[in-house]
Amino acid sequence: MLRDKGDNHTSENDIIEILLRLPVKALLRFKCVCKTWNALIRNSNFVTKQLNHHSNNARLLIQYHNYCTEKFAFALILNEILTKEPLLSHDLDFQHMRCDSGVIGPLNGILGLWNWNRIALWNPATKEFRFLSIPHSNLPPHFRACSYYFGFGLDLTTNDCKLIWIRDFWDNKIDTLYDPRVVSVYTLGSDSWRVFEVDLYGSIQDSLGNTYMNGFYYWLTNEKYDKILIILSFDIGNEVFREIKMPPDMAKSKWGDLSMYNDSLAMFIYDPNEVEKYIDIWLMTVEECWMKELTIGPLLDVERPLGFWKNGELFLELETGESVLYNPNTGETKDLRHRGKDDCLKVLIYKESLVSIKEGNDF
Repeated sequence: MLRDKGDNHTSENDIIEILLRLPVKALLRFKCVCKTWNALIRNSNFVTKQLNHHSNNARLLIQYHNYCTEKFAFALILNEILTKEPLLSHDLDFQHMRCDSGVIGPLNGILGLWNWNRIALWNPATKEFRFLSIPHSNLPPHFRACSYYFGFGLDLTTNDCKLIWIRDFWDNKIDTLYDPRVVSVYTLGSDSWRVFEVDLYGSIQDSLGNTYMNGFYYWLTNEKYDKILIILSFDIGNEVFREIKMPPDMAKSKWGDLSMYNDSLAMFIYDPNEVEKYIDIWLMTVEECWMKELTIGPLLDVERPLGFWKNGELFLELETGESVLYNPNTGETKDLRHRGKDDCLKVLIYKESLVSIKEGNDF
């Protein structure tokens, strides 16, 4: 670690401040300069400062469909201000999971990836990739997993990363869905899984990006018969589920998507069958207290919202699969030049991070 002694105090602080402004790729190279710099850059305090430094700007990470390979891919938008032309992007080198997969996150620069037989963590900035062991339930062999749902967040009591995996199982002998659900929680620091069963309400829906906030993860669920929507929260520290109230006057004929807007849980409410869509945007200011932010529309040729960007701008997926940035104040849209297919399109807010997924608890 650098020492702050005598005349070296200012120069050493200046070195640290300079290093904090550098991209992760450069910092990884500078670890080889000397043992002191290597220890500094690996230090957990430096890792945290780099992640939260004002020079570490948020970028867009888009999961899209590559029509040449017929597989999903990732692109990092290099522009810090999306209104500038031309819009530059960089395809990330990603060959670890070749079939169609789901993605969750990012959390402190880390993404969770999954398909039907593998789960992994990935840091695109450091290029660290880590397959996780698959937890086994105690169910008989004639039970098969038929659907997966994931959450990703921090245990604030230990400052450790946890991945939540909810599985539905089908009983082939009696041809029916097994109830309760099987929940597996992976803890990065101990590289271990805890598996338990719990009764959960209705059908769980994927969130837009990562709906983690202040030690809780949130999913949207709907009752299988009357389609009433409910929000399910998970206390990551205590590993306990609970239900919280929806925005008021939620019509059964409408649909919703959960997202994050600044430091608030947000919900898009709209009718997916409308030709001209109107989207109501609600924010949860405190738990179970909702405030309607605005209504946008009518929107033509829009399939669904994808999340928020800066200054209240929205990401939208068009019926053609194209991704666009929409300004509700001006009504203008900007083509993000990446297309989806079969709901694979995701727009994630990403910041580079030195957080290691191979050295345990570095969060």
